[in-house]
Amino acid sequence: MTPSPPIAPAFQRELDPLLLLPARLFVLGQLVDMRWRRVVVVGSAPGVGARSLAPHLMTLRAAGYVETRFERGSLVLRLTPLGLDGLTEHVTALRSVANTAADLVTARRAPPIRCAVTGDGPMR
Repeated sequence: MTPSPPIAPAFQRELDPLLLLPARLFVLGQLVDMRWRRVVVVGSAPGVGARSLAPHLMTLRAAGYVETRFERGSLVLRLTPLGLDGLTEHVTALRSVANTAADLVTARRAPPIRCAVTGDGPMR
């Protein structure tokens, strides 16, 4: 009998590998209103260097997350419905990861519980 693969937590299945790189996540975040934007505007925003933008755009375009066209001599791009769905699922999964991490940190840093009757030391 072949062992079955381990079951990944839901958030891990919903995280989009294409959006794990901050530059790609940032680009899609700027396009969330689904309007056409000039590439130079997207590339001039903090966190995304104009030089490193091209390979990220090629990857996002190949995945169907953004579409591009030339308009008045400038390259423009916008988020597609597929890209919006992927971004929404990814951000929701990231929020779940962050909330789980915050809960773990809070639980780890919580003061010890004192005995309600005597007020002495941690309960065990």
